[in-house]
Amino acid sequence: MKSLRALKAAGLIFAAVVLGLMTVQGSYALWNAAAPSNAGTIQAADFSILINGADMTTTPIDFAAGQLTRGGKPAVKYFEVTNNVNVTANSPLKLQASLTGLGAVNGFGGHLTVKAAAVTAGTNCDLVGAGSYSTAPKMPILAKSIPQGICLKAELSGTTPAEYLGRNFSMQPALVVAQLPV
Repeated sequence: MKSLRALKAAGLIFAAVVLGLMTVQGSYALWNAAAPSNAGTIQAADFSILINGADMTTTPIDFAAGQLTRGGKPAVKYFEVTNNVNVTANSPLKLQASLTGLGAVNGFGGHLTVKAAAVTAGTNCDLVGAGSYSTAPKMPILAKSIPQGICLKAELSGTTPAEYLGRNFSMQPALVVAQLPV
């Protein structure tokens, strides 16, 4: 008797599982609705950033300052970055530049530093105040088709030992442009 009850219970459980699986697939669904929607438009964009009017991927930022003097006038370099991405003005795409590779320059014992400042396009870097420069400058969001000026400044400290003087200096800081979340 017990085995017959167990067999009936197992059969009932099996039927419930099968019915449950069929319901999940939608055959016995209590609510079923469909709503039409209009197709959206998706547009791809070319990620194009210009450095001094040339494509960023083929134009390194080269900073060849030559020889600097101890505590003397710093070497400066100006360049422009332009967001040339082909999206509409209503696009939520936001791009921001940042510079890496700034700070103490290898081979100069920590006496040669390179800093940067975000400036208005066309600014004379010689006129930018020392307090505007930083090894981690905050760059504004790159507006479409409007150049953003960046000044680089390299200088030797006033306590630079003689062994580091008379050396030529050249570096290529890395410009990184990232899409910001909207």
